[in-house]
Amino acid sequence: MLRKLVFLVTILLSQVCSGQTAAQQESAPAGQLELFCGATLGYADTNWLRLYDVQINALPGLRWHLGHDWTIAAQTLLPLISEGYTFRDVTYKYMRFNMATVSHQLHFNDANQHLMLTAGLFGNERYGIDARWAWPVNSWLLLNAQVGLTSGWMLGADLSGNYDTYFHHNYKVTGLVGADVYLQPQNIEFRLYGGRYVGGDYGLQLDVMRHFKHITLLAYAQLRMGDLASNAFDGQQYRTNAGFKIIFMIPPYKKSRDKVVARPASNFVLSHSSRAGGEAMQSYLIDPEENSRERLIDVDWGLRKEVEP
Repeated sequence: MLRKLVFLVTILLSQVCSGQTAAQQESAPAGQLELFCGATLGYADTNWLRLYDVQINALPGLRWHLGHDWTIAAQTLLPLISEGYTFRDVTYKYMRFNMATVSHQLHFNDANQHLMLTAGLFGNERYGIDARWAWPVNSWLLLNAQVGLTSGWMLGADLSGNYDTYFHHNYKVTGLVGADVYLQPQNIEFRLYGGRYVGGDYGLQLDVMRHFKHITLLAYAQLRMGDLASNAFDGQQYRTNAGFKIIFMIPPYKKSRDKVVARPASNFVLSHSSRAGGEAMQSYLIDPEENSRERLIDVDWGLRKEVEP
Protein backbone atom coordinates (compact mmCIF):
# COMPACT_ATOMS: atom_id res chain seq x y z
CA MET A 1 0.00 0.00 0.00
CA LEU A 2 2.80 2.43 0.85
CA ARG A 3 4.57 1.67 -2.45
CA LYS A 4 1.36 2.38 -4.37
CA LEU A 5 0.95 5.68 -2.53
CA VAL A 6 4.52 6.73 -3.30
CA PHE A 7 4.06 5.76 -6.96
CA LEU A 8 0.83 7.79 -7.20
CA VAL A 9 2.43 10.85 -5.62
CA THR A 10 5.42 10.57 -7.97
CA ILE A 11 3.16 10.48 -11.05
CA LEU A 12 1.14 13.44 -9.83
CA LEU A 13 4.29 15.44 -9.09
CA SER A 14 5.71 14.75 -12.54
CA GLN A 15 2.49 15.98 -14.17
CA VAL A 16 1.72 18.99 -12.00
CA CYS A 17 5.24 20.29 -11.42
CA SER A 18 5.94 20.64 -15.11
CA GLY A 19 4.53 24.19 -14.87
CA GLN A 20 6.55 26.60 -12.75
CA THR A 21 4.51 29.82 -12.57
CA ALA A 22 2.66 30.30 -9.29
CA ALA A 23 -1.09 30.26 -9.83
CA GLN A 24 -2.96 33.47 -9.10
CA GLN A 25 -6.34 33.38 -7.36
CA GLU A 26 -9.25 35.27 -8.87
CA SER A 27 -12.17 36.84 -7.04
CA ALA A 28 -15.69 35.56 -7.81
CA PRO A 29 -18.46 37.84 -9.15
CA ALA A 30 -21.12 39.15 -6.78
CA GLY A 31 -24.13 36.85 -6.49
CA GLN A 32 -22.30 33.73 -7.65
CA LEU A 33 -23.29 30.43 -6.02
CA GLU A 34 -20.63 27.70 -6.03
CA LEU A 35 -21.62 24.07 -5.44
CA PHE A 36 -18.74 21.70 -4.85
CA CYS A 37 -17.85 18.36 -3.33
CA GLY A 38 -14.60 17.06 -1.91
CA ALA A 39 -13.48 14.01 0.01
CA THR A 40 -11.27 13.09 2.93
CA LEU A 41 -9.26 9.90 3.38
CA GLY A 42 -7.99 8.99 6.83
CA TYR A 43 -5.87 5.98 7.64
CA ALA A 44 -3.78 4.97 10.61
CA ASP A 45 -1.70 1.96 11.62
CA THR A 46 -2.51 2.16 15.34
CA ASN A 47 -5.01 -0.63 15.93
CA TRP A 48 -4.00 -4.14 16.98
CA LEU A 49 -7.26 -5.55 15.58
CA ARG A 50 -6.57 -4.67 11.92
CA LEU A 51 -3.73 -3.53 9.68
CA TYR A 52 -5.19 -0.07 9.02
CA ASP A 53 -8.02 2.09 10.32
CA VAL A 54 -9.72 3.67 7.31
CA GLN A 55 -12.16 6.58 7.11
CA ILE A 56 -13.47 7.98 3.79
CA ASN A 57 -15.92 10.88 3.78
CA ALA A 58 -17.67 12.88 1.06
CA LEU A 59 -17.86 16.64 1.72
CA PRO A 60 -20.53 18.42 -0.35
CA GLY A 61 -20.64 22.16 0.21
CA LEU A 62 -21.57 25.58 -1.14
CA ARG A 63 -20.28 29.14 -1.16
CA TRP A 64 -22.48 32.15 -1.93
CA HIS A 65 -20.73 35.39 -2.84
CA LEU A 66 -23.07 38.15 -1.71
CA GLY A 67 -20.93 41.02 -2.98
CA HIS A 68 -19.10 43.80 -1.14
CA ASP A 69 -16.76 41.13 0.35
CA TRP A 70 -19.57 39.21 2.11
CA THR A 71 -19.63 35.39 1.80
CA ILE A 72 -21.81 32.56 3.12
CA ALA A 73 -20.40 29.02 3.16
CA ALA A 74 -21.75 25.65 4.31
CA GLN A 75 -20.68 22.01 4.21
CA THR A 76 -21.93 18.58 5.25
CA LEU A 77 -20.00 15.36 5.91
CA LEU A 78 -21.20 11.99 4.60
CA PRO A 79 -19.22 8.90 5.75
CA LEU A 80 -18.71 6.43 2.93
CA ILE A 81 -16.33 3.95 4.61
CA SER A 82 -15.63 3.83 8.35
CA GLU A 83 -13.42 1.00 9.58
CA GLY A 84 -11.66 1.47 12.91
CA TYR A 85 -10.89 4.67 14.80
CA THR A 86 -12.49 2.84 17.73
CA PHE A 87 -12.00 5.65 20.26
CA ARG A 88 -14.77 7.56 18.39
CA ASP A 89 -16.23 4.69 16.42
CA VAL A 90 -19.90 5.77 16.55
CA THR A 91 -19.31 9.46 15.88
CA TYR A 92 -17.17 8.75 12.82
CA LYS A 93 -20.13 6.91 11.26
CA TYR A 94 -22.49 9.89 11.64
CA MET A 95 -23.72 12.04 8.79
CA ARG A 96 -22.85 15.48 10.08
CA PHE A 97 -23.52 19.13 9.45
CA ASN A 98 -19.87 20.15 9.16
CA MET A 99 -19.76 23.93 8.72
CA ALA A 100 -21.95 27.03 8.24
CA THR A 101 -20.31 30.48 8.30
CA VAL A 102 -20.79 34.07 7.23
CA SER A 103 -17.67 36.17 6.64
CA HIS A 104 -16.80 39.73 5.68
CA GLN A 105 -13.50 41.17 4.53
CA LEU A 106 -12.35 44.73 5.24
CA HIS A 107 -9.55 46.25 3.17
CA PHE A 108 -7.87 49.50 4.22
CA ASN A 109 -5.69 49.87 1.15
CA ASP A 110 -4.26 53.26 2.09
CA ALA A 111 -2.88 51.78 5.31
CA ASN A 112 -2.16 48.39 3.69
CA GLN A 113 -4.23 46.61 6.35
CA HIS A 114 -6.61 43.70 5.68
CA LEU A 115 -9.16 42.05 8.00
CA MET A 116 -11.52 39.08 7.77
CA LEU A 117 -14.35 38.59 10.29
CA THR A 118 -16.20 35.24 10.44
CA ALA A 119 -19.00 33.87 12.61
CA GLY A 120 -20.90 30.59 12.67
CA LEU A 121 -20.29 26.86 12.90
CA PHE A 122 -16.64 26.14 12.16
CA GLY A 123 -14.83 22.97 11.18
CA ASN A 124 -13.29 20.63 13.74
CA GLU A 125 -16.47 20.96 15.83
CA ARG A 126 -16.00 24.54 17.03
CA TYR A 127 -18.45 27.42 16.77
CA GLY A 128 -18.15 31.10 17.57
CA ILE A 129 -16.40 34.14 16.09
CA ASP A 130 -13.02 34.55 14.41
CA ALA A 131 -10.98 37.57 13.28
CA ARG A 132 -7.92 37.49 11.02
CA TRP A 133 -5.49 40.28 10.12
CA ALA A 134 -2.81 40.56 7.44
CA TRP A 135 -0.24 43.26 6.78
CA PRO A 136 1.94 42.82 3.67
CA VAL A 137 4.94 44.86 4.78
CA ASN A 138 6.76 44.48 1.46
CA SER A 139 7.09 42.01 -1.41
CA TRP A 140 8.74 39.34 0.75
CA LEU A 141 7.39 39.89 4.31
CA LEU A 142 3.81 39.57 5.58
CA LEU A 143 2.71 39.81 9.22
CA ASN A 144 -0.54 38.19 10.32
CA ALA A 145 -2.62 37.31 13.35
CA GLN A 146 -5.77 35.44 14.26
CA VAL A 147 -8.00 35.51 17.35
CA GLY A 148 -11.09 33.44 18.07
CA LEU A 149 -13.72 32.84 20.73
CA THR A 150 -15.19 29.35 20.26
CA SER A 151 -16.79 26.37 21.96
CA GLY A 152 -17.67 22.82 20.93
CA TRP A 153 -20.65 21.69 18.87
CA MET A 154 -22.03 18.63 17.09
CA LEU A 155 -25.01 17.92 14.83
CA GLY A 156 -24.87 14.35 13.58
CA ALA A 157 -26.91 11.19 13.10
CA ASP A 158 -26.87 7.79 11.37
CA LEU A 159 -29.47 5.70 9.58
CA SER A 160 -29.97 3.51 12.68
CA GLY A 161 -31.46 6.34 14.70
CA ASN A 162 -28.36 7.19 16.70
CA TYR A 163 -27.57 10.89 16.95
CA ASP A 164 -25.48 13.42 18.85
CA THR A 165 -26.46 17.06 19.23
CA TYR A 166 -24.83 19.58 21.55
CA PHE A 167 -23.63 23.16 21.82
CA HIS A 168 -21.21 23.60 24.69
CA HIS A 169 -20.80 26.93 26.44
CA ASN A 170 -17.24 26.61 27.75
CA TYR A 171 -15.87 29.23 25.37
CA LYS A 172 -12.13 29.43 24.86
CA VAL A 173 -10.03 32.27 23.54
CA THR A 174 -7.43 31.27 20.96
CA GLY A 175 -4.89 33.39 19.19
CA LEU A 176 -2.01 33.05 16.74
CA VAL A 177 0.58 35.53 15.51
CA GLY A 178 3.04 34.91 12.70
CA ALA A 179 5.31 36.12 9.97
CA ASP A 180 5.57 34.88 6.38
CA VAL A 181 8.64 35.24 4.17
CA TYR A 182 8.28 34.66 0.43
CA LEU A 183 11.30 34.16 -1.83
CA GLN A 184 9.86 35.05 -5.23
CA PRO A 185 12.58 33.76 -7.59
CA GLN A 186 12.37 30.29 -6.04
CA ASN A 187 8.65 30.33 -5.05
CA ILE A 188 9.67 29.23 -1.54
CA GLU A 189 7.66 30.40 1.46
CA PHE A 190 8.51 30.25 5.17
CA ARG A 191 5.83 30.63 7.83
CA LEU A 192 6.60 30.95 11.53
CA TYR A 193 3.64 31.28 13.87
CA GLY A 194 2.49 30.33 17.32
CA GLY A 195 0.07 31.03 20.12
CA ARG A 196 -2.78 29.47 22.07
CA TYR A 197 -4.91 26.65 20.66
CA VAL A 198 -8.39 25.30 21.42
CA GLY A 199 -7.08 22.73 23.91
CA GLY A 200 -5.58 25.49 26.05
CA ASP A 201 -2.07 24.45 25.06
CA TYR A 202 0.54 26.67 23.43
CA GLY A 203 2.83 25.95 20.53
CA LEU A 204 5.19 27.21 17.87
CA GLN A 205 5.22 25.94 14.27
CA LEU A 206 7.51 26.43 11.29
CA ASP A 207 6.26 25.66 7.76
CA VAL A 208 8.55 25.50 4.74
CA MET A 209 6.73 25.45 1.39
CA ARG A 210 7.80 25.07 -2.23
CA HIS A 211 5.06 26.32 -4.55
CA PHE A 212 4.49 25.06 -8.08
CA LYS A 213 1.75 25.98 -10.52
CA HIS A 214 -0.90 23.66 -9.10
CA ILE A 215 0.82 22.00 -6.17
CA THR A 216 2.57 22.91 -2.93
CA LEU A 217 5.03 20.75 -1.01
CA LEU A 218 5.08 21.61 2.69
CA ALA A 219 7.22 20.38 5.58
CA TYR A 220 6.48 21.45 9.15
CA ALA A 221 7.91 21.17 12.66
CA GLN A 222 6.08 21.84 15.93
CA LEU A 223 7.18 22.68 19.46
CA ARG A 224 4.38 22.19 21.96
CA MET A 225 4.14 23.99 25.31
CA GLY A 226 1.74 24.28 28.22
CA ASP A 227 -0.60 21.53 29.45
CA LEU A 228 -0.94 18.82 26.82
CA ALA A 229 -3.68 16.22 26.45
CA SER A 230 -2.47 12.63 26.39
CA ASN A 231 -2.30 10.90 23.03
CA ALA A 232 -5.44 8.86 22.38
CA PHE A 233 -3.44 5.82 21.19
CA ASP A 234 -0.55 5.41 23.64
CA GLY A 235 -1.32 7.83 26.48
CA GLN A 236 1.89 9.80 25.97
CA GLN A 237 2.38 13.57 25.83
CA TYR A 238 4.62 14.65 22.96
CA ARG A 239 6.35 18.04 23.06
CA THR A 240 7.56 17.86 19.46
CA ASN A 241 6.06 16.81 16.18
CA ALA A 242 6.92 17.03 12.48
CA GLY A 243 5.45 15.99 9.18
CA PHE A 244 4.59 17.04 5.65
CA LYS A 245 1.69 18.01 3.42
CA ILE A 246 1.20 17.83 -0.34
CA ILE A 247 -1.54 20.20 -1.51
CA PHE A 248 -2.99 19.40 -4.93
CA MET A 249 -5.14 22.04 -6.63
CA ILE A 250 -7.95 20.43 -8.63
CA PRO A 251 -9.25 21.76 -11.98
CA PRO A 252 -10.96 23.81 -13.24
CA TYR A 253 -8.21 26.31 -12.40
CA LYS A 254 -9.85 29.30 -14.09
CA LYS A 255 -12.64 30.92 -12.10
CA SER A 256 -16.04 30.83 -13.78
CA ARG A 257 -18.13 34.00 -14.15
CA ASP A 258 -21.44 32.06 -14.22
CA LYS A 259 -24.06 32.72 -11.58
CA VAL A 260 -24.23 29.04 -10.57
CA VAL A 261 -21.13 26.85 -10.71
CA ALA A 262 -20.86 23.11 -9.99
CA ARG A 263 -17.35 21.74 -9.59
CA PRO A 264 -15.15 19.48 -7.47
CA ALA A 265 -13.52 20.89 -4.36
CA SER A 266 -10.63 23.23 -5.14
CA ASN A 267 -7.93 21.12 -3.50
CA PHE A 268 -6.94 17.79 -2.00
CA VAL A 269 -4.38 17.57 0.80
CA LEU A 270 -2.19 14.58 1.56
CA SER A 271 -0.80 15.02 5.08
CA HIS A 272 1.43 13.01 7.39
CA SER A 273 2.25 13.42 11.07
CA SER A 274 5.07 11.60 12.85
CA ARG A 275 2.98 11.46 16.03
CA ALA A 276 -0.28 9.52 16.08
CA GLY A 277 -3.34 11.31 17.40
CA GLY A 278 -4.00 15.02 17.13
CA GLU A 279 -4.93 16.45 20.50
CA ALA A 280 -2.17 19.09 20.75
CA MET A 281 -2.00 22.36 18.80
CA GLN A 282 -5.49 21.96 17.36
CA SER A 283 -7.30 24.84 15.67
CA TYR A 284 -10.43 25.07 13.50
CA LEU A 285 -11.37 25.82 9.89
CA ILE A 286 -13.60 28.74 8.88
CA ASP A 287 -13.96 27.83 5.19
CA PRO A 288 -14.85 24.48 3.57
CA GLU A 289 -11.86 24.70 1.19
CA GLU A 290 -9.33 26.23 3.58
CA ASN A 291 -5.79 24.95 3.07
CA SER A 292 -2.20 25.90 3.86
CA ARG A 293 -1.38 26.97 0.29
CA GLU A 294 -3.98 29.70 -0.22
CA ARG A 295 -4.63 32.67 2.04
CA LEU A 296 -8.31 33.29 2.87
CA ILE A 297 -7.87 37.07 3.04
CA ASP A 298 -7.63 38.64 -0.41
CA VAL A 299 -4.12 40.12 -0.22
CA ASP A 300 -1.99 40.88 -3.28
CA TRP A 301 1.07 39.07 -1.93
CA GLY A 302 2.92 35.80 -2.47
CA LEU A 303 0.87 33.41 -4.62
CA ARG A 304 -1.54 36.22 -5.48
CA LYS A 305 1.15 37.58 -7.78
CA GLU A 306 2.41 36.03 -11.00
CA VAL A 307 5.94 34.97 -10.09
CA GLU A 308 8.47 33.39 -12.39
CA PRO A 309 10.82 30.87 -10.68
